[in-house]
Amino acid sequence: MSLPVLFLLLQAATTTAPQTPTASVPAWTVHLSGDIRWQQTTPAGALLVSTDGALAAVDIERGQIAWQKPELGGLPVDSVHMIEGSLLMEAAKPGLSLIFDPVTGTVLFDSRRLGLTRVVTRRVLPQTGTLLVHGQRASGPPLVALYDLATGTQRWVSESLFQQTEQKRGGLGGLMQGLVRMASAATTLEVLQAGPDVIVVHTLMGLRALDAKTGAIRWTATMPMARSGAVPHKVRLYPSLAKNDRIYVSYDDRLMAYRLADGQPLWAKPANIDGWIRDIVQHPAGIIMLPESPPPDQATGNVRIINGVVQTGLNVARFDDGAMIAAKPLRMRGTVKDALIAGDAVVLAVDAESRTFVNVLNVATATLRLEKDVKIKGQLTYAELIPAGLLYLSRSDAATNGEANIIDLSSGAPKYKDAIEGTKSSTMVHAVDGRTLYVFAAKDRHLYAVDRQDGTYRPLGGEIKLQGDEDPTVLEVRTAGIVLSSSQNVVIVGRDGQIKQQVYHPAPQLPGLLRALYRINSVRAGLYGAAASSYGDAFAQMSRQATDTTAKRLTSQMAAAYSQGGAQLTGYSTQASAMASKRFKASLATPSSVFMLTRSPDGNGNVLLQIDKDSAQPRSRVDLGKQREPVYAVDDIAGMLFLQTTAGTLAGYKL
Repeated sequence: MSLPVLFLLLQAATTTAPQTPTASVPAWTVHLSGDIRWQQTTPAGALLVSTDGALAAVDIERGQIAWQKPELGGLPVDSVHMIEGSLLMEAAKPGLSLIFDPVTGTVLFDSRRLGLTRVVTRRVLPQTGTLLVHGQRASGPPLVALYDLATGTQRWVSESLFQQTEQKRGGLGGLMQGLVRMASAATTLEVLQAGPDVIVVHTLMGLRALDAKTGAIRWTATMPMARSGAVPHKVRLYPSLAKNDRIYVSYDDRLMAYRLADGQPLWAKPANIDGWIRDIVQHPAGIIMLPESPPPDQATGNVRIINGVVQTGLNVARFDDGAMIAAKPLRMRGTVKDALIAGDAVVLAVDAESRTFVNVLNVATATLRLEKDVKIKGQLTYAELIPAGLLYLSRSDAATNGEANIIDLSSGAPKYKDAIEGTKSSTMVHAVDGRTLYVFAAKDRHLYAVDRQDGTYRPLGGEIKLQGDEDPTVLEVRTAGIVLSSSQNVVIVGRDGQIKQQVYHPAPQLPGLLRALYRINSVRAGLYGAAASSYGDAFAQMSRQATDTTAKRLTSQMAAAYSQGGAQLTGYSTQASAMASKRFKASLATPSSVFMLTRSPDGNGNVLLQIDKDSAQPRSRVDLGKQREPVYAVDDIAGMLFLQTTAGTLAGYKL
């Protein structure tokens, strides 16, 4: 569903840290019932605080308790989590599951009302502003229910989804039907909102289209299998990005298009590949079916196994009839893990026995530009086609260091004899600025500039050594220069490679303090989930194949959707929609500061510093006292820190 949380604690190479500013004064203080156990900021902007007596939400702007739920008191932090791709939260404990709006506290779903003993599926459907839940009861058939996102009103509940629709068989066939039905009830549903009126779900019993307003089954469809009576192992549903009369369904090694109106197949036969379909890419020139290696005993088609790895075959299907462009599947060494769109072509990353191979697919002809897949070090993280060839970056893995290099597409040879190389313990941090790709190579501790046109590269300045044996975890291009940061260091480098500022603040040597620091919640990661939800399943599917350029285009579209206050968020409560829109627009700007934990200048306790990325100087400071494991969280979008000052008291600091 994951953009990861990045609250960076900075570093540098000076021997003396600059003087810290005067300690901040709390903007507000809230008293809660019971000892505070933990706190987390949600993507919608509400601050959830867990005490022994209740789960509460704090309005961070006014410093007031927005709501409390005593029945959720004392829950561990991993029992409360975001519903993937939404603004909603779920709290679960034995015998109880609550799904709620964290801003208003409105409970959308309470498992006790339906008598559910287990919640199997939860899925937000933003096109209709609803939440679909599927679960099992102690007795009776499983239920599927639909709820209004804004009010929690139950729109409908159905027991019919898992009823047998095909003719009941006798003997062993009947027994198998019963077993499949039981397994279906306990298996997470594949769910797709296919337009405003239809919800398509897949169970082990087949495809079902539900009326979004009533829950009635509109049609059922079976998927043509290679062997009669077989049940597919892996099924995924995809919206059609170009034609709104259909959906696509992949199952094992096959792909089929179904008409939304009646569930009839639109192709005479399924498209197929060698291996299982892991994902599809709907490129203007065709549907790229990305293969993965199935378990050896479940492989279908013509199976080749080399050195214990099941070989796969990729192909491209035509939109109109599902016919495959290549006469035979293009042989891949293993699982195609990534497909990065680059204009008319797609860069493929193939995993075989934890080794990475790359190639370039010409989609319109379903041909590969490189005669053989090229092995690279590490795992592919960035790739683009430039006039000089295929420019790529990889991250280190257990076997090899990450690297940056260019592959000549005519010969398959690397352009750089000595690649820009990282280390096994470091990340190949990078950033694009116009024609230049900046990369920091931890192996020789140099910053490099790669020309994205002619493919040349050069080191900028000399060695950049961070104190505390740290390597940079983030590289950013800012007005002041190129900023390298890690947990306790920050370095600002001019575009000429000269170090302008370098600061290091040693971390306290108490494990509890460091654990608290690394638990800081960044809402920025959660916003991607919220954005994907608001933009619907089409966005989620597209974003999986986003290259750097594509991601920028999608971000622009998301920003427009939020700024226009369109229908994407109307399903949520007014308060949640308004706050999510505000926070999303704020998140589009790169944070101008980072946070780091260090000792107080007078040696009496610990402080959290907010460090300006353009000057490397502290902006503000919050005293954390002498607690070995302080309870606090930082919200970089609102620019606030929340700190437990006493057992039941929370203070909010404006940074």
